[in-house]
Amino acid sequence: MVFGSLSLFTYGQQPIDIAESVVKVGIKGEEAVFYGFAEGDQLIFSFEEANGKEMKEIEIIEMPANSRFMDVKTSKIENKTLQVPRTGIYKFRFANSALLPRACKYKIQRIPASLYTRLSKDMATS
Repeated sequence: MVFGSLSLFTYGQQPIDIAESVVKVGIKGEEAVFYGFAEGDQLIFSFEEANGKEMKEIEIIEMPANSRFMDVKTSKIENKTLQVPRTGIYKFRFANSALLPRACKYKIQRIPASLYTRLSKDMATS
């Protein structure tokens, strides 16, 4: 079948934008956003605090409780790539320990594992 040879190499090279937004994290607060990914996807995450201030923690969790990535005391993350081992929901957690609120700009993309998951590019939910 032709589709087998077309999967990752033909259809999986261009990232698909899932979300590009700003989340406001209150004083000593925490916020989270959730998105779905398909098995075999590559998840690409970028983050920047709007004023260059540090965030206490940035974490990506494969639900329900498998932490896949965490960075502490950071103001920027560029193109962090994770392999998605199984279809599921991912939680992107932003934690602030400062006495001032923070604005977190983030971008989430995916590189589909196959033609089938590329055509299902509306998998993401928030």
